[in-house]
Amino acid sequence: MQHGPEQFLKKWHLADPRLVADTGAARVWRAKRDDGSEVALKLYRRADRGNEAPGCRLLAAWRNRGAVAILAQDRRAVMMEWLEGPTLGDHARAGNVADALTLLAETARNLHADPIVEVSGLRPLEQVFAPLFDVGFADQCTRPLQTDMRRAIALAQDLLQTQPVHVPLHGDLHPDNVILTSSGPRVIDAKGYVGDPAFELANALRHPKGMPDLVREVGQISACLDLYAAAMNVSRARLARWAAAKCALSIFWRSGGSVESDPEADLLRLFLSAADQ
Repeated sequence: MQHGPEQFLKKWHLADPRLVADTGAARVWRAKRDDGSEVALKLYRRADRGNEAPGCRLLAAWRNRGAVAILAQDRRAVMMEWLEGPTLGDHARAGNVADALTLLAETARNLHADPIVEVSGLRPLEQVFAPLFDVGFADQCTRPLQTDMRRAIALAQDLLQTQPVHVPLHGDLHPDNVILTSSGPRVIDAKGYVGDPAFELANALRHPKGMPDLVREVGQISACLDLYAAAMNVSRARLARWAAAKCALSIFWRSGGSVESDPEADLLRLFLSAADQ
């Protein structure tokens, strides 16, 4: 089978595979090693792991700071320790929002503690955002959404040109990419970017997933900006601008290049409002 795990089960001496997740881009199996310990085998559908390849190298460098242990890698597969526990997103959706987001902030702080790790091949934020600058708008796109997208694009361009430092970034650090184990939070699924540390928790402002009313509360946005800015030791205003820029980028990705409408159009406006304060 082209996308089956057989090749890597044999290569890494694994048995008893059980499919536990299918993200579209990859499938994840829970399997056992010869010593009985369990691992997660993530197998990508494409010929390589795309931007998650440098992400794995970054997670390996962050192993002692709260990242999942990377046990083996191949061009289109990775073997990681099996992590037992809910995600911080699950923890939040179970009614523990404040605790989940505090743990997320602490996790980010630990990952970015001194000294800064050195990892090659990470993707610059300039490359990540470059496609956004060629955004198009469908005839049906409302004028307010077009205006907000252009404002966010201008913010992104300014942010990229004024990055104070370039540090390794997880790139997608939000509650559903942190698993709450008995030994504490463990980070998974890094994109592997490099750039402004104020970007690191910008995407977390759009989460927890599945709680759209919460993430649109002005008080919640303000509290998260305070919490995340303190964790990363960055400007609250700069973090808010990155949140707007990242929201616009996500809208662009979902549009396929020509924006017509989007369920986060109102969230983008809220982030822009926060960025103006």
